[in-house]
Amino acid sequence: MTTLAVFLALKSLCGDLTEVRQREAPLEIVKKSPLKFPPNKKPYEFEWLTEGYAHAWTSSLEPQLRFRVFAQDRKVHSALSIQTTELLLKLWSYNFSELKIDHKPDYSRSCVDVYLCFAGDPGGEQLFDEDPQAKGMSSKVNTIYIYDLPSLKEPLEKVRELCHEYGHASLPAVGGYDKPEYWANGYLGEKLFMSWLAQQPNLSSDQIFDCDPALLKKWVAKTCEPLITKGATNYPATKFLVGKTSESMNHYIGLMLWMQSILPQKTLGRTMKLMRTYNPKEVPEAIVNAMDGMESCTFTAPPYLVGKKVWLPFGYLKITGATVLSRNGGWICITAPKTPISVL
Repeated sequence: MTTLAVFLALKSLCGDLTEVRQREAPLEIVKKSPLKFPPNKKPYEFEWLTEGYAHAWTSSLEPQLRFRVFAQDRKVHSALSIQTTELLLKLWSYNFSELKIDHKPDYSRSCVDVYLCFAGDPGGEQLFDEDPQAKGMSSKVNTIYIYDLPSLKEPLEKVRELCHEYGHASLPAVGGYDKPEYWANGYLGEKLFMSWLAQQPNLSSDQIFDCDPALLKKWVAKTCEPLITKGATNYPATKFLVGKTSESMNHYIGLMLWMQSILPQKTLGRTMKLMRTYNPKEVPEAIVNAMDGMESCTFTAPPYLVGKKVWLPFGYLKITGATVLSRNGGWICITAPKTPISVL
């Protein structure tokens, strides 16, 4: 076996569906970032590679490449690259197994390239780009850059940053906002993914950059619960969603988080697939349309919503466990009880 072919194969913490393979030696041909940086408009160079594989194609016994994580030195490669790949594979598993969505196939055959950079302004960036080094028919790539690694020390911030950029890379784009960003799928991603992570019963710190799971749950409660309250207690009228401000984005994110907490996850994913454009005003109709063919489900409102009037997209379905107070456009309003609600 040649040096180029030597990989250390590691089972990821996501289960048998995914696998991490880390190269033991530097790349013989240095990988250059597709993005060129000031002041000389030159790419950064990366010598180290870690790959994340997943069994996404049921027609094949071979796993498919879903992530390439590039590092600029061995130390980052040995520590941060593995943790980054494992967490990304865990988020991919949620997308694929629960939401029933995968990466865009027209970008590197559904692979996302991640560049762990020493330089740049602290934070991250996601870009759909062209890669001169890409092999095959297409040079289109889906890329994530994490900048100024020395400044990124807090484990919780590492989780948030990666979830945010992976939201841009993997979730359907809804946008048109002036602030805090044009597209909402980054902020949706960090809250959607971190909410899901916080609910995992066997989550350990080594799965989330050594972050204490209790801190993650505290962040979700502080950040996401107010948004869910906003999404649940306001009828999802277009007027709340079509503005360009952060308040309008928060209405959209709160509505999607509320749906995450009450719907089967594949129904939430179906909502995303039914979006015909990038316009958030289509979201309420897409949610109601996603109910078509939904199997029966049972859910319990979170304690902070009990006793409040909340809106549910079950106007054309039968529910038990609560009294319908009003109906509007496929949505119903109820007073959230402590006991479970069943949808038939």
